[in-house]
Amino acid sequence: MPMDIQQRLYDEITASTPDSSDISYEALTQMPYLDAVVSESLRLYPPAVRLVRQATSAYSLGETGISIEPGQHVEIPIYNVQHSGEYYDNPEKFDPDRFMPENKHKLVPYTFMPFGLGPRTCIGMRFGLLVMKCALAHFIMRYRVYCIPDTDIPLQYKRLMTIRMPKRCMVGIERRIFLYKNYHKWTKLGIKGPKPIPYWRGKSVRV
Repeated sequence: MPMDIQQRLYDEITASTPDSSDISYEALTQMPYLDAVVSESLRLYPPAVRLVRQATSAYSLGETGISIEPGQHVEIPIYNVQHSGEYYDNPEKFDPDRFMPENKHKLVPYTFMPFGLGPRTCIGMRFGLLVMKCALAHFIMRYRVYCIPDTDIPLQYKRLMTIRMPKRCMVGIERRIFLYKNYHKWTKLGIKGPKPIPYWRGKSVRV
């Protein structure tokens, strides 16, 4: 994730959560950029590369001359659709702004489906999104990620039929150290003061 995007996300999270140890459900729902970052991540790196559905009745695809018979399996290439230049400008670029509220009307229906769509969509979608947002918010408040010489750009993936899994993920991680101690303790007591200023200390960590 580029540094400018990390900083913008950090600013939104800290503005919405006065106490870094506790992020409420209401706070998560009021972070549009966090939602956009998660959505763009799922667009570029969908956990499933394709969906398979079985037709229950005959169906003709418009004027294409293609007919689907009952019992026939239909494969939907999620990865290809979400990386198509026909639907996304500069599709290989990580650009969360395309999922911001003011730009969502530009999205073409049925071209973003990391959890599937329709009545058979993933039953755990809402819970999964909530966990991802909560984990990312806590992480960004405490750490910064950056590329190191061993970072694979682009990521190299294992050859699996349905799920995308990187061969490895090598990055540097720096912890945010704050200049003002016990800031959140005094905030809870209603005592206002300058917000803590993060700086970077320590060696990077590879994961």
